[in-house]
Amino acid sequence: MDRSNLNAKTKKENLLIESLDWLRLVVICLAFLYILPTFILRPLQVHGPSMYPTLQDGEPFLTNVAAYLMFGVDRFDIVALKDEESGEQWIKRVIGLPNETVEVRDGKLYINGEFVEEPFLEEGTITYDFAAVTLGEDEYFVMGDNRTNSLDSRKRGPFPKSAILGKYAYVYFPWDRWRAVTDGK
Repeated sequence: MDRSNLNAKTKKENLLIESLDWLRLVVICLAFLYILPTFILRPLQVHGPSMYPTLQDGEPFLTNVAAYLMFGVDRFDIVALKDEESGEQWIKRVIGLPNETVEVRDGKLYINGEFVEEPFLEEGTITYDFAAVTLGEDEYFVMGDNRTNSLDSRKRGPFPKSAILGKYAYVYFPWDRWRAVTDGK
């Protein structure tokens, strides 16, 4: 075989190997772009004043999908969820867990008849009374921190576990307000 044919064959092989390397890199990047928001961190934005003062209207944040999938949800966790009726994505605080009875009497939260303090609420926050709601095996009761201006489980009803997208809020912009909001403190 002459030298020019050998060089041409080597160049074609090198081009093929380089093309396959680029293709592999593109596939890895696309997989990462799918896996990141689906199973790790999902970018969302606060819409409305319902979580004020904990979260501000318009703040972009990341919700932790992996923490939710691995550890579930605890009382007072901040969760991102999807309202199945409207299709909107909300961010609220978990108040009641499955199989619990939630009510507010005289402006105070009671779970299964026991008073529960809400240390994340600002002094003077008004929570209107509502009758006891008993949650099902797969239901969560959520409320916004801005109790007088929040559409939540008090009007909408409990949310199924399948509506929860992730927990916690990692606010990343503006830079001077970067913070992690887990239990609201």
